[in-house]
Amino acid sequence: MMRFIAVSLALLAGAKIWTQEQIYRSATEEALLHAYRSQAIASCRAAPLPAAAAASSVPTSRNQTRQVSHQHIASGFATPTAARLEIGNRDISVPIWEVDHAAWAMRYTYPYIVLETSTPGARCSYDVNLGRAQISLL
Repeated sequence: MMRFIAVSLALLAGAKIWTQEQIYRSATEEALLHAYRSQAIASCRAAPLPAAAAASSVPTSRNQTRQVSHQHIASGFATPTAARLEIGNRDISVPIWEVDHAAWAMRYTYPYIVLETSTPGARCSYDVNLGRAQISLL
């Protein structure tokens, strides 16, 4: 009987710690999204398109085509369909054991606000620490 009570108390303590951690993480995510959402939207709308997006379209004038597609994607980021916080940029390829690499902190510790649009099918990662945005097409 005493073993059952001890195990029950240990499970309750674990559940309490897990609940507090989840509440803290969700509150932190909401606070960061609320504080940096407008900056992320502005930066994503002004960010340049990736080279693959410019090469995929081929109308009369290359500069004119790129401008039109950039405007289409920028208007999509004005009202993103999803916004969330991610820690680390998965697009940067740095192994976890190379802690002396210059981009290690960006890959594993920097906070990013990720905005997604469904109409043009694009994803924008806004680096909160550096204030830069990077667009990737889905």
